[in-house]
Amino acid sequence: MTLAQRAFVLALSIFVVVAIVSTKGMRAEAQESVEKAKRAYELTTRLDLDYAKRELEGADPDRPEVSVTKGRLAIYTGECDEAVALLGRRELSADDDARQLADVARGCARVTAAVITKTDEARAIEVKFQDEHDVALFPLLVETIVLARAKLTEDLGVDWPKPTRFIVVRDHLSLSAMTGLPYESARTTGTVAVAKWGKVTLLSPRASRHGYTWRDTVTHELTHLAITRASADRAPLWLQEGLAKREEIRWRPPSPFDDRPSPEALVQRGIERKLDLPLDKLGPSIAMLPSADAAMVAFAEVTSFVRYFADKAGPAALPKLLEAMKNGLPVDAALKAVSGKDLPAWDVEWRAFLAKRPKDAAAAGPMVLGHPPKGLGDARERVRLAELLLAQGHPAEAARELSQVSEALADDPGIRALRGKALEGSNRAAEAYPLVAEPKDVTTSHAPWWALRGRVLAGRGDGAGAAAAFVDGLGEDPLDPEVACRTPETDPRKAAPGGPEAILCEAARAKVTPYTLD
Repeated sequence: MTLAQRAFVLALSIFVVVAIVSTKGMRAEAQESVEKAKRAYELTTRLDLDYAKRELEGADPDRPEVSVTKGRLAIYTGECDEAVALLGRRELSADDDARQLADVARGCARVTAAVITKTDEARAIEVKFQDEHDVALFPLLVETIVLARAKLTEDLGVDWPKPTRFIVVRDHLSLSAMTGLPYESARTTGTVAVAKWGKVTLLSPRASRHGYTWRDTVTHELTHLAITRASADRAPLWLQEGLAKREEIRWRPPSPFDDRPSPEALVQRGIERKLDLPLDKLGPSIAMLPSADAAMVAFAEVTSFVRYFADKAGPAALPKLLEAMKNGLPVDAALKAVSGKDLPAWDVEWRAFLAKRPKDAAAAGPMVLGHPPKGLGDARERVRLAELLLAQGHPAEAARELSQVSEALADDPGIRALRGKALEGSNRAAEAYPLVAEPKDVTTSHAPWWALRGRVLAGRGDGAGAAAAFVDGLGEDPLDPEVACRTPETDPRKAAPGGPEAILCEAARAKVTPYTLD
């Protein structure tokens, strides 16, 4: 072998050694990036978003796992355009999870393209409004979030990442685009909010003709975020929804409409109609059940079960259960560790409790689980005519139309509210008192009924009762002028110009309803 040949062999050997070392180094770097992505994914799920972002520093941006994790994190933080760019890479199109995330990112980018962002830095709250007409809700929304977070911390022992993120959207199409919930599922079950991707997406109360219990809904969805954080997103659906239903009314004083009918009564009625499901067979989401009645029964089942569990095992069992799952125990093992019994044992005990309860007639009453009262079609026509007559200044004629409505609807709060307005229009407001004297006399909470009650009680000198009525009305429909503009606190003639009360009243008077649920 010549000297030149020896030199070539030596050079080739050195090249091979360097290549092997380099390849091993590249593999190690790639594996490190994959591990960083896994840790960041878990941190994102727990809503430790700042830690997740730091974990991804130095990770190879060309690794598909890193791109997907960064894109998912960007959805959580609301940086939707960045998420679209990260998840739109061609090599990710073959992955189902990446494609679904990309769809959500594109939907988020569309919905948030021109949002108005309001922040309360002191309370660590960020709210994006898709529609400028909803910005007036910000002070009430902040107040609700603060009260709800405090109660959830007390009940579940959860701490809160900063900030708490909300987006208020105008319709179900936007709700679907932001969350990935199928549009038809949202419409079928009447879904008004979803807690997903580290934030709450809330349908504007304007989207329904008379609003909905939006402040309780805020608390319900915050509970989902709390459970996700406390359990590392390992809580099963029955626990997620049951706890959320339990907590949604605990942030405020009790309402006369809580538990009317009771969840136990609804479950009993659902069993009779074969609408009940096993607790661990509810599917991926109650919002994706086939009907509103099925969703109502499912919510009642999980509400009743979780309340029963908390009553028997003690309230301290709930945070302990979430912590056990966060630490990796499956739900049955976690239940047994905390309470001594697994889910099948608790289920048998709960169903025995249900079987002993007397049936509640309210669960089989009008408008509950597909049982509309007789004469509803005629009543709708007369109610609509009465509304038109009142709008044209004909209260006596409106009262005559309403007098023909079936007695089966005598406890309907909407009809009572119209009858009260007809009396007010005829200068007989004092006669409206029997219509609003007792909340237990009507079937459900209704913003115009609360407004009528507030006006009537104020006329009788009951200022405290009137104020409480208007607060309850704000919890149903804050953009109803009767609710937002008739209290001393929200009357623009008495409220400070430009203050939150005056702004809310102004927004209510200019109420724009893009799409209604009715």
